[in-house]
Amino acid sequence: MKKKGDRIRGTYRVLQAFPFVQGVLYYTEVEPDSRDGKPSTPLPTRFLHGLDIRSIRKRVDLKKLLKRDTGVFFPLQGLFVEEGILYQVLGKLDGQLLAHHLYRSVPLTANEAIHILQCVSGHLVRIYRKDLFTVVHPQNMLITGGSVRFLYGGPSGLLPKLKGGPPGGGRAVPEERKRQEQMMDAYSLGALAYIMLTGTSPSPPGNLLPIRTCRRDVPPSLEHLIMQSLLAEPESRPRVEDLWETLRRIPVDRELKKEHPICHPSADRKRSPRTPGQVNRLQRSGRGVPVVSRPDDSP
Repeated sequence: MKKKGDRIRGTYRVLQAFPFVQGVLYYTEVEPDSRDGKPSTPLPTRFLHGLDIRSIRKRVDLKKLLKRDTGVFFPLQGLFVEEGILYQVLGKLDGQLLAHHLYRSVPLTANEAIHILQCVSGHLVRIYRKDLFTVVHPQNMLITGGSVRFLYGGPSGLLPKLKGGPPGGGRAVPEERKRQEQMMDAYSLGALAYIMLTGTSPSPPGNLLPIRTCRRDVPPSLEHLIMQSLLAEPESRPRVEDLWETLRRIPVDRELKKEHPICHPSADRKRSPRTPGQVNRLQRSGRGVPVVSRPDDSP
């Protein structure tokens, strides 16, 4: 991992480094070419994602990563390999990491939580249809405008989905690998829903308090699917498509959608920051990750 002050490709000076769902996310300052004359003040900044090239399948076309579905993923400005690390240069990020938002704001209102879940589940269905993949984790989601977009992901099997997993999913038959990954996504989506609605982690499995015990505003049909998605046996979990079909039928306040539909509901509720002991594992992994909407991020 690079340290503060280190340079990547002689251009990006590291300001902060954050362990990510895969690899490392670097917040950097873009230093101008010395031949360009006097540097601008302040210098533009960019986020770079670094991933060990050994975790990627051999003889793959990395340029495929640049062809992103920008309705689901944040676009990339470029990519390069240096010292055995694949760096993906993210375009200007305008928004807030979901991990940061959850750390400060759980439990969320039902309107806000359901709207986020509608966005995420709809994106996953779209991803599956296009033979893509992502990692369902608050660190990997950016709240932007009225939706959520992923940072890490791409063509199915090109990049690793699990930390420490074999490149490209190993020797598993592609269809079987996708089926297993989608069952994992169902669990992750259920865990995200449980966290947003209850403010607590869904672990340990088999001992979960039903959501409606503390949240009577959650529809029974949705509670059932969320609890089923957290079952230890993957084959017993509902499909992500089933979750999406249920979620998309739940009405969300229209006025809420017009004004920042994700950030607004909890913005006017005065609450003390949650202590580390109250924060689940997913949220805790996002501590210290900055809001990524910055005035010095030039296009």
